[in-house]
Amino acid sequence: MKVTPFSLERFFSKTEFNVRYHLAASAIQAWSLRELLCLANDPDLQFSLFATRLGYTEPEGIPELRQEITRLYSNPTDPDHVFVTSGAIEANYLLLNSLLEPGDRFIVQTPYYQQLSQVGIDLGATALLWHYREDKGFDIHEFMDLLDQKPALVMLNTPHNPTGFVFSPNEMRQIAEVCLEREIYLLSDEVYRELGETLLPSMRDYSSQAVSIGSMSKSYGLAGLRVGWMMGPPEIIARCATKRDYTSLCSPALGQHLALTALKHRTKIWDRNRQLRLRNITLLEKAFKEDPTLRWQKSEAGVVAWVSYSTKIPSEQLGRELHRRGVLVAPGIFFGEEGHFRLGFGGNSPELEAGLAIMMDYFKQN
Repeated sequence: MKVTPFSLERFFSKTEFNVRYHLAASAIQAWSLRELLCLANDPDLQFSLFATRLGYTEPEGIPELRQEITRLYSNPTDPDHVFVTSGAIEANYLLLNSLLEPGDRFIVQTPYYQQLSQVGIDLGATALLWHYREDKGFDIHEFMDLLDQKPALVMLNTPHNPTGFVFSPNEMRQIAEVCLEREIYLLSDEVYRELGETLLPSMRDYSSQAVSIGSMSKSYGLAGLRVGWMMGPPEIIARCATKRDYTSLCSPALGQHLALTALKHRTKIWDRNRQLRLRNITLLEKAFKEDPTLRWQKSEAGVVAWVSYSTKIPSEQLGRELHRRGVLVAPGIFFGEEGHFRLGFGGNSPELEAGLAIMMDYFKQN
C-alpha cells in the first residue's frame, strides 16, 4: 500500500518544537509526572512503579487498565471488549486497515484530521465527505443522503476535530440505528469526550456494534504515555489484533500503569482540565471580538477552534508567516479546507493570551 504523507504531522515536525507560542496543539496542557503522582497521593505508588517490569504486556493491554476503561461507559461492558493501543491514532489506523477493502465507500466528516480520510483512500476506498456548515454543523439529513451511496463504514469524530462540534444524543441515536439496520461498520473517535462540561455520551451507549476510540492524550493531557483504546465487538478487536502483531505488539508497560493511575483519579484530572478549558475559551472570545474578519463557532467540547479568515493568503503560507513571528497555528489546507486555521487553546493561559496578541496584531496589519 502506498502511504500518502501526513501533511499536518510533517508540518508540525518542522515547526512545533521551535516556536515560542504553540497555538496549534490539540490536547489540553500536559501534566508532569510529578504532578500526576502528587495527584494520586499514594505513598506506595512510587515504589510500585519502580517495581514495574519494562517488558511486553498482554497484547490487548493489562487487565486492570482494561477494567478501568470499561467504567468510562454507561452500559456494562466486559473488559474483553477493550483493546489498548499506542494512542488513538493506532486504534484508528488498525480499524480502518482491518475493515475497509479496495472499492469500498466510507463516510467521513470534513474538515477532518487527515488520518480519518487518508488511510481509507490509500487502501483504495472512496471517501464520501460529510461537510460542516457554519450555520448548522453536520446536518443529519446530509448524512442520510450519503447513505444512498451504500458505504461500508462510517468514520465518525465527536466531539469533532477541528470544529469542536458535538452531535446531540438524538443524532447519535439516529446514526447508530441506521448503521445497525444496514450493517454498516460504525467507528467513533471520541478522544474529546471527557473534555466538555460533563462526560459526553458515547456511540457505545446507542449500539453494541459501534466501536468507540478513546485516548489518554487529548482530554487527559497525558499524550506522552502513548495509551489509547478501542471498545467494540470482540470479532472486530480480533481482526485489529492480527494487524497489530506486525506493528507495535503492545502499548508501553509503564505508560499503561500510569494511565491506570490517571483513570483511577480521573475526576480530579477532569476538573483541572475543564477549568483550564473554560478559562482559555474566554480569552478566545475576547480576542475574536477585536477582529470581525475572524469568524468561528464556539467549540462545544475539546480545545480546538476552527477559525475562518478573510485575508487573501493560502493557509499554509499564513501558518509559516505566523511561525516566523513566534506563533504556531495549524493551516486549514491540512484539514481539507482553505481560508481557515485550527487554533488550539488547551495550553498555559498567559502563553495563550500572549500568542493571541501577536496573532491579532498580524491580522490587523494584513
